[in-house]
Amino acid sequence: MTGTPTTETPDAATPASGPTAAIILAGGRASRLDGTAKPLLEVGGRTLLDRAIAAVDGCDPIVVVGPPAPTRVRVVWTRETPEFGGPVAGIAAGLALVDTADIVLLAADLPNAEGAVALLHRHPPLSADADGKDGKADAPRTTGKDGKGGEDDADSTDGGHGIDGVCLIDASGRMQWLVGRYRTDALRSAAAALPDGGRDASLRSLLARLRISAIPAGDLATDVDTWDDLERARAAAPMPPRDGAPDEETT
Repeated sequence: MTGTPTTETPDAATPASGPTAAIILAGGRASRLDGTAKPLLEVGGRTLLDRAIAAVDGCDPIVVVGPPAPTRVRVVWTRETPEFGGPVAGIAAGLALVDTADIVLLAADLPNAEGAVALLHRHPPLSADADGKDGKADAPRTTGKDGKGGEDDADSTDGGHGIDGVCLIDASGRMQWLVGRYRTDALRSAAAALPDGGRDASLRSLLARLRISAIPAGDLATDVDTWDDLERARAAAPMPPRDGAPDEETT
């Protein structure tokens, strides 16, 4: 694997500003992959982590929550408290380092991260309600049984007004909350309401009171959880051409 080690880990939670921040979750135990460092697995000649970072190119800052690892560009590293405290604790750790209106939230296990984030960016900009409210609903509007999309998910984009976020739905119909764009204030308020800094909390408990629209994404939102998933991703991903090698043979 190529890349330059990046160890830009802030000593204190100094918020940074920019048009849109990104939080990439790259921790976790990867128990179904025998504890392998999943973000460092390669698909098509690039690690899953590098794919995630490339997907949020242009975001400022790009915060990666997980153990520091070699990457192709400089990012800001942090860890959840305690380590392996779950994705919500990781989100809370990342939020402490951003101060932008919106954030892209991304898991570091998506072979098609760039296409997935590009689809998110096609959604209109997020904003609070016209009367200045924070855009919260009286009840969840996007989660159905077993975490799958509700009946109005695919069409309830609302033009970006009065919603707190947008995420993708995978080919099985499941909400992929960790492929989303969210209003930072709404996400921060939801995280602050959870006990123990979100330790071991479910994503559902974090997002249940937010208004979140969803976009059907098919295989773009498919992640890597098992060795079989990895093999399928590698089989579908083209390898980059070797240095100095032509893209195809000519006669």
